[in-house]
Parts: sequence; structure tokens; C-alpha cells
Amino acid sequence: MQLTHDRAGGAGSTVRSMSASLLAFGAAATALLAAGPAVARNPAPQAATAGSAQGSEPTWQADAAVLLYNERGGRVKAVEPIVALKRSDADDRVTSLRLTIDSLTGASPTGAVPQPQVQTITSASGESTYSTRAGEIPADHSFKDRRAALNLSHEQPFGPGRRINLGVNASGETDFASLGLSTALAQDFNDRNSTLSLGLAYEYDYIKPVGKTPSPLQPHDRSYRLGVSQTRAVVDLLLGYTQVVTRRWLSQFNIGPGWGSGYFNDPYKVLSVVDGVSGLEVGDNKVSEARPRKRNRLTLYWQNKVHVDTGVVDVALRRYRDSWGIRSTTLEARYRHELGNGWFAEPQWRGYRQSAADFYRPYLVEGSDYLSDVHAPTLAHASADPRLATFKASTLGLKLGVELARGRELGLRLATYSQKMASVQGAPGYLATVPLVDNLKATIVMLGYSHLF
Repeated sequence: MQLTHDRAGGAGSTVRSMSASLLAFGAAATALLAAGPAVARNPAPQAATAGSAQGSEPTWQADAAVLLYNERGGRVKAVEPIVALKRSDADDRVTSLRLTIDSLTGASPTGAVPQPQVQTITSASGESTYSTRAGEIPADHSFKDRRAALNLSHEQPFGPGRRINLGVNASGETDFASLGLSTALAQDFNDRNSTLSLGLAYEYDYIKPVGKTPSPLQPHDRSYRLGVSQTRAVVDLLLGYTQVVTRRWLSQFNIGPGWGSGYFNDPYKVLSVVDGVSGLEVGDNKVSEARPRKRNRLTLYWQNKVHVDTGVVDVALRRYRDSWGIRSTTLEARYRHELGNGWFAEPQWRGYRQSAADFYRPYLVEGSDYLSDVHAPTLAHASADPRLATFKASTLGLKLGVELARGRELGLRLATYSQKMASVQGAPGYLATVPLVDNLKATIVMLGYSHLF
């Protein structure tokens, strides 16, 4: 999980929601595929699904975890407790419930550029101000938010060799609420060594920015506000194929188109309007961002799991592109190594790289991109959000766990995340002497406990 993309400040709700329906649907589809071919479910004794039903009595599995996330340099911090409950019965019916609570604090970059003097910036509500030191990338250090999310899903047989999964998810926070529905259907064939799946997810988002919705590419103050709330709808489709290649090798391929329309802006992000020679802010100084009201996406995903004598190797490749011009590649590898006496170690590496959105601009140039005398842009869309810029990222982690008596497991995962931004070329005047975007480093700690009863 690339946590920083979901937790970079007030935009957390906006960016999080763009992928929420896909994640909820992906969980439903993954549950179906994981329960698919017999060989796939249990390529090795130690890889068996813990929640599978035993005998005629229902099997219950309870999971609890807490995730701690900390960006260096006083940036965003997150505490996320998670509890989940799953019931499986002898008729292969599985019902799952998961509750997640986020608590976020720290400094969130605003999108404005550094200046040679102290900057006093109006907060999102327009009712207070905060200051940024000379030469420093502006960030709102007062950022804080809480979110609660509830996911419910049910899976059961739906004809010979066929299963259906139905899911509903809801989340809410200070300025954002979301409701999603998903369904996925999987069909086994070829003696349960092959599985075809089809799924659909729909999500409706309600965005209520603090201080009302800012007018796109207009001065970022309370005089230029559209109204109280905005909405967005996202639809995702998933087509999947899973194949047991050999007794030890399981391969899965998914293709996921998606369509979204509505309000995609981050109401708390701004762009600086600067002089094209000196690089200093001029005219309206800072304006609100504007993103397209439609976003179409296509994701290709290929995963392979191979059981070796000492554990399981898991390698996955993801390619992504959208109508905003973003192209990304993700490569992830993990290896669960059985240490003996119930102990295991699972090292993980994840590499990610993306190109910038077509409308990404680190700043707007007065006279060519923006005309302050009439408060009007010459561009249809623009955003300085670093999550829409070109960058590379990597995650390196290790999980240590132990299988305790009577179906219990305890695990601890430690990981470091590093994000390197592409440098801005051709910046004018003062902006050529200071960093315009920050690289990011973060630490992730997750403690989890699972109990089968």
C-alpha cells in the first residue's frame, strides 16, 4: 500500500476516494479468486486459507491490527486500528466485516512555492492564518482529521463451480462521506484449475470542504467560493483469470477499467502565481487548483505465487494509465520463509514510478498562465499537487510472525517508504535556487493478531 498517496493532508479524502471503489471491489474479487481452484487454495500445507470451514460447525476468524505511519520532517502521522470478523460454514458461505479508524495529524503541503520572505497563508476555512518560513515549501501544520470506514461482504456458491460475492462499504470524515456497492462472480472450470471472474463496483462520494468549495483557478479566499458541497461517482469493472500452472505455481491476471465523473479537485490545494522573470509571487498570489471533472482509468495486473520448499514466493506487476495522462508501473515481490516451530519471516519490496498528469504545474506564470487583472486563467486545468507529479518510490519491509496454538497468529511488520520527486526544470529567478517539491521518507509499523475459533 502506498500510504502517502492516501494520506497527504486534507486531500486525503479526495485521493483516497478515487481508488476506494476499486479497493473494495478488488477485495471482493480477491476473496473469490483466493477461494477458487483447489490447488490454488492450498499449494502447500502452510499456505492453506485459515478461514476455510472445517467439518459441519461454522468457523470464525477474528483479526485485529494497528498501523502506525510517520512521515519524516514533521509531515503526516497516522494511527489506524483495524478489527475484522469472518464467518465460514460447511456450505462454503463466508461473511466478513471490517472496521477501520484513521487518526491523521501533521503538516500537509499546500502546493504553493517557497518565497524569500515569510509567507502568511489563510487556512482552508478562511478563518485563520499560518506562517511559513523564508525558503520553505509551504505546509499547513494544523492539519488533522479522523475517518471511520466499515466494509461488509458475503460470498457463497452460486451454481456448479460458481461463486458470488456481494459487498458494501461506507466511510466518513470531517469533510467527506462515501458509500460503495460491489459484486463479483467467479466460475471454475478445467477441474477447478482455472477460474474466470467478473466484477462491478459503484461508489458515490459526498465532499463538503471546510469553508465551502473554492472556485477553480480563482483567488484562494472566502470571496471566491462555489457552495457548500460537491459530489462524485466512480464505477469500476474487473475481468480476471486465474490458472493453476503447476501444483506449486498459481498465476492470476486482471484487467480493470474504471470511469469517474464529478468533483475531483482537492479543495485545500493551491497554485502560486509568479512573475516569469523573478519567480516571486505577484497579482493574486495563490489560486485554487482545477482538475478535469472526468477520469477514466485502465489497470492491468499480473500476479504469480510459487511454493518452494521453504515457503511461498509472491511476485506482482501492475500497469496503470488514465485520461489525465498519468502512467505508472508497480512491481512488488515478497517471500514468506518458514523458519520452523511456527515462526516465519516475510521480506517485501515494492517499486513504483509514475509520470505527471497533463495539467500538473508547479506554479502559474503571470501573463501567460494566469491574468490577475481579470482573475482569470488561460488554462482549463492546473494542479501543483505533488501526487500528480513525476516521481519514483520504493518500499522495503519485513514481517515477522508466529503461529500460536489453537489457530492464533501474531505478526509484526516494519517498512520504510522513500519517494523521490523529479526536479522542476526551467524555474524562473528565485525559484531556480530552492527546492519546489520535497522528497519523502516514511516509516510504517503494523502489529496484527489473528484468532481462528
